[in-house]
Amino acid sequence: MQPTEGRRHGALLLALALVVTACSSASPTPQPTASPSPTAEPTPIPTPTPIPEVEVPLAVVTGFTNLKSEITAAEVDAARAADTLIQPCEPLTAINPPRCLPAGEITAHLATNPTDVALLPAGLVTPRVKVLPVDGADLFGSADARSKPYPYSVTVDAGIGWAPYDVQEIRTMISPGNSCPDRGVAYAALTLGRGWDWVFGGGTAEYAGFNAPGGVSTIRIVPTGNEGAVAALMRSGDLTWNDFECPVVDNFVVNNGTVFSIDPAVLPQLRDTYGVDVITLAANHPFDQGHAGFLETLDQFAAAGLPYTGAGRDLDEALTPAFVEVNGLTFGFVAHNDIVGPIPAGPDQPGVAWLTDENVIESVARAREGADVVICVPQWWGGAEYHYDWRGAMRHQQEIYLQSGCDHILGQGTHYAGPIDFTTDADGHVQFTMVSGGNFLFGQGWSQDTQEGVISELTFRGAELVQVRMHPYAMFEQAQVNLTNPETDGSYVLQRIFEWSDVTY
Repeated sequence: MQPTEGRRHGALLLALALVVTACSSASPTPQPTASPSPTAEPTPIPTPTPIPEVEVPLAVVTGFTNLKSEITAAEVDAARAADTLIQPCEPLTAINPPRCLPAGEITAHLATNPTDVALLPAGLVTPRVKVLPVDGADLFGSADARSKPYPYSVTVDAGIGWAPYDVQEIRTMISPGNSCPDRGVAYAALTLGRGWDWVFGGGTAEYAGFNAPGGVSTIRIVPTGNEGAVAALMRSGDLTWNDFECPVVDNFVVNNGTVFSIDPAVLPQLRDTYGVDVITLAANHPFDQGHAGFLETLDQFAAAGLPYTGAGRDLDEALTPAFVEVNGLTFGFVAHNDIVGPIPAGPDQPGVAWLTDENVIESVARAREGADVVICVPQWWGGAEYHYDWRGAMRHQQEIYLQSGCDHILGQGTHYAGPIDFTTDADGHVQFTMVSGGNFLFGQGWSQDTQEGVISELTFRGAELVQVRMHPYAMFEQAQVNLTNPETDGSYVLQRIFEWSDVTY
């Protein structure tokens, strides 16, 4: 039988069977019609969410204690070619990558190898490292330096955890040493007739040797030009403040002793030439011209449009912070004096805010109410002038400041620069303390230690401190501030600061 015939035969048998069944049923039960089974849909396979890419600048960094302060793109490229530049390993894909470390290990490496140079994602920059400007472009420098094209960046997946760089979050603050432009400063400006423009027009200088009268070394300082460099640095900050020690009165007299008075013509120079935004007045000389001179000093600063703190017509005013808003971030300043001489402010007594636990707690609490960053400025000696170390009650006073809510302590008063100290708060935020910045426009030319100082530059990402850089200077003829090269003559003051400081944290 052919296949077709077999199918026909089977169909015939099936038809017959259906007929027989139908005839033998008395009352057939209707059968439900089966619903067609739904066709199974394939389970969709989820598409992975794409990870966005971010462009991250790579800051050129070195160790915090490295004296190098800037670098050129040619130097960076030469180090890369010589395979001495440390790069973050994560974005490198070559089979034999150049010298690299995981980005999270670079900072620790530079702490133990401070002369090495590395590329570090900008979001990982902390005060543990020093960022080097590249041909003037600086991710963490002045507004002008931040605006220049930066040569190093990498595009990575956002999942790598490197925060993108937002230039709008960066702000810098400039802090010089303490000032009292009488004595040698006023002598050069007024008695010698060089003028205040000359005093405030300092540039750069180098050392031509050392003298040792009586066994105490002094420096022979020679200006090397670049007039206005100091003023440019002072104005470069988004915020600049100055600690001012002495009374400003119309009836001033140039003197060579220790009872001071300051020409009011200094104040426009501070405000306009140096770009000073705020003044701290808690010091030991404001009453050198008596009560009347002290009150006139407050009026002189108010008339010059320079807000101040640390002194007032009563204790309430002396403890009132000075606030400065910088691109949406508010800085609050408080100041206190711990050196004998001035009159402490009281409820009905003009004077300076004294450095007591109670005054610190009260003024810092007021500052915290209105500020994102609180800067505390003690005028302290620890019992004596002219020293590099922590002395007397200084450590206790530092503890009270930090416990009260100070973010950073920028002290003055010892006439020597340093020491410095880093701590962290309960949330891991870095806190910086400097005991003193040294003499700035303060005529003390009898030792190298009193001729030198540093201008501190603090950089913030939002309210978080991310950089501390110190610019060394020397006082030419006890009158004019001039910047020195940190790798050569400026190294003397920087090395002294490092020697007496603990920069680990």
